[in-house]
Amino acid sequence: MTPSTDPRPAEEIRFLRASVAHQCNLSCVYCPKSSGMENHTPARLRGPGHRLTTAQYCRNLDHIADSGVLRGISFTGGEPTLNPDLPVLVAHARSRFYRVELTTNGRHLAGQIDRLAPHLDVIKVSLDAVDPTLSHQIMRGRPADHDVAVAAVRMALAAGLAVGINVVAMRRNLDQIPRIVRLARTLRRQAGAGTLYVSVLDLYYTDETRALWLDEFVPIDRIAGQLRERLGGGESQDRGGCEINWWHDDGVQIRLKSSYESTYRAQRCARCPVYCQEGFYGLKHSVEGWVTPCPSSAEDLGVHLPAGLAEHDAQARLRPLLQELTSTRRVENSFSEFLRRRGLADAHHRVTIPLTPVAASERDHG
Repeated sequence: MTPSTDPRPAEEIRFLRASVAHQCNLSCVYCPKSSGMENHTPARLRGPGHRLTTAQYCRNLDHIADSGVLRGISFTGGEPTLNPDLPVLVAHARSRFYRVELTTNGRHLAGQIDRLAPHLDVIKVSLDAVDPTLSHQIMRGRPADHDVAVAAVRMALAAGLAVGINVVAMRRNLDQIPRIVRLARTLRRQAGAGTLYVSVLDLYYTDETRALWLDEFVPIDRIAGQLRERLGGGESQDRGGCEINWWHDDGVQIRLKSSYESTYRAQRCARCPVYCQEGFYGLKHSVEGWVTPCPSSAEDLGVHLPAGLAEHDAQARLRPLLQELTSTRRVENSFSEFLRRRGLADAHHRVTIPLTPVAASERDHG
């Protein structure tokens, strides 16, 4: 079972977000833990008795890969390294998907990196601040988690992997973004080579995190404007509905992920009472086998692939979701509509951010 080559850039490939752990060892301020983080599952399927075995999970990955629509897979959670069989899952995914990625906070990476590295294209490590105190306040784990994340980046570079540092943009950590870029330059230089980028992500809204969103949301397009002033026009591309803009800065790539006006919308979104910020551009698979395109556990928004499901039955369940996914189109002003429906428009218009945090001219040439 060897994945076929795919001539398209990675940014154009549709991804499956594969949750392989329902829990996390951190409690980041922006993470909607009560709604399952990325492990969205209806209440009737939650609990140990409904979780797939590793072999059963791999079988579901086969079903999804066989559809030919999703050519990339990104392992997530909770925290995926809490699953002791993660190396087995990643190795299996390597045989079926063109691109394999992992997002982690790094705390358990050391015990798995040797078995993971041969099968991964990218490891993404979450780090929201260089300042250890602020990092601890955001990630809400242990004070040393900042050092753990930095060590994880070093481990991944040493293993020859491309590495991304994920930072969620908030008002409280804006001044940390240029510092994270300088840290990335230092880590890359110390590694001697390798691909290292900083990925700045927008703060996703959920009802659970509404108060935080109102206080902390920063429009990514304004950060992009500041980077254009400092580094020029940059490059951009749609990654299956989320716009990616990037700039090269002294050997490190700075990426901004904005889902504002490039988020694809399906027909279901027009009538959805939630009309989320995330939109409709990929699928998610939970540890229980629930598959959905939506950041929701609603019964009518996904399908269940239980253990032992025959291939033709799995494809029959997946087909409507995949057909809907491939027919979605960009909807202009979808972010404005999201703000209107969630009663956030006034708060969004009040957001102002200073130029200095991102446009800082200081460089680390080391």
